[in-house]
Amino acid sequence: MPPKLGRPKKSDSEGTKEEVAKRKYMRDYNAKILKDINDLSKMELECNQELAEIKQQKKELEKQYKKSLRMVEDANKQAEDILKEKTKNKK
Repeated sequence: MPPKLGRPKKSDSEGTKEEVAKRKYMRDYNAKILKDINDLSKMELECNQELAEIKQQKKELEKQYKKSLRMVEDANKQAEDILKEKTKNKK
């Protein structure tokens, strides 16, 4: 494993109590930020998957809508033809 870049971390025994406390705070703070970034990345992936599923469902619903619309149009056309034929016979 290649050595890490940057200067090495100071141990907790180096420096005054205030400096040690500040270093600990910054380490915890940076660790929390990294954890939050990872959580947000996971949530983003989940949302993208859910969005893809929703888009697929939308496409399926649009297909069903078009199919039912064609069926209604065909039924209306048949009813119109029957009505025209009945009115011709009465004249």
